[in-house]
Amino acid sequence: MSDDKSPSSEGEQAKAPISHTRQVTILAAALAFAGILSIGFYLIWKYEDLHPSTSDAYLHAHYVWISPQLNGQVSKLFVIPNQFVKAGEPLFEIDPRQYQQALIKAENQLLLVHHEVEADGARVDSAQARLTEEQAELKTAQQYAQRFQQMVKSGAAAELDTIHYVNAVIETKGRVAEARAGLDEALIDQGNLDVRAARVASAQADVELAKLNLEWTRVLAPADGYVTQFSLRVGDVVKPQEQLFPFVESENWWVEANFKETDVALIEPGMRVVVTVDAYADKEFEGRVESLSRGAAASFSLLPPQNTTGNWVKVTQRIPVRIQLMQQDPKYPFRLGASVTASVDIDAPATKSDKSN
Repeated sequence: MSDDKSPSSEGEQAKAPISHTRQVTILAAALAFAGILSIGFYLIWKYEDLHPSTSDAYLHAHYVWISPQLNGQVSKLFVIPNQFVKAGEPLFEIDPRQYQQALIKAENQLLLVHHEVEADGARVDSAQARLTEEQAELKTAQQYAQRFQQMVKSGAAAELDTIHYVNAVIETKGRVAEARAGLDEALIDQGNLDVRAARVASAQADVELAKLNLEWTRVLAPADGYVTQFSLRVGDVVKPQEQLFPFVESENWWVEANFKETDVALIEPGMRVVVTVDAYADKEFEGRVESLSRGAAASFSLLPPQNTTGNWVKVTQRIPVRIQLMQQDPKYPFRLGASVTASVDIDAPATKSDKSN
């Protein structure tokens, strides 16, 4: 037998140290990679711990339903769907002709009432003047009658001469009574001061109402904002309080973010919030926590959850948090109801001026 080793055995012995070194290297690399992952997971956990975040959040703004105050047919349109308008600019117009005629009628009625009141006053003045005149004539007739009666007693005049003056007194008294009756009738027709004022005020109110109705024929934008879901057409007949289309105000926008109840204890009003809109993933908007709801979102639903069986599973509730957006960018317009992600920086100090609950 030969003591020489085969070439293959010598090669295996030479490779053994190399394989051991490789194993150590791989193990060290794996441990290093695991360490890096651990550090990464820790940093992510720490970041999330300092920045409670939720994607269960949506953009909100004030909006109103545009409704007319009058019946009528639409005669003019001043806007198109999704158009931006400023406060006070016209949206559409209802045919104003019948309301123009109503205003003319009310103004004529007011003028007529003024003339009637003035005429009643003139009749009273005339009746008062006649009564004063007749009373003066009665006084004169009585003075003449008394003088001739004294002359008759002294023998300076015949008794027959006094009959004329006595008859004049009687006749004048009749005219005084007639004048007084005429004055009473004129005063009744005129009415007292309150009644006259009420007649004028009522006619004036009819004029103001007619002016208001005519003004309401042109429906104006209540604020700066956008016309949405606009399908109105010339010729459409509208009714009072009919909801025609929503109008979204552009000035004030906020986020309604539903955070886990386990995160709410970390959030305070005034804290800085980073908001990203799903439509503009590369754009961040700054916000501030304005307030926290006093109840979970599910508590205000039409049918609040009720456990009526023994198979109860605890579910983490969501608490609505209102986040006021601090600025807008014309390049990235906000849209009502758009999905967003909100991340609260609890490490940054809350703004004192906003820190109210």
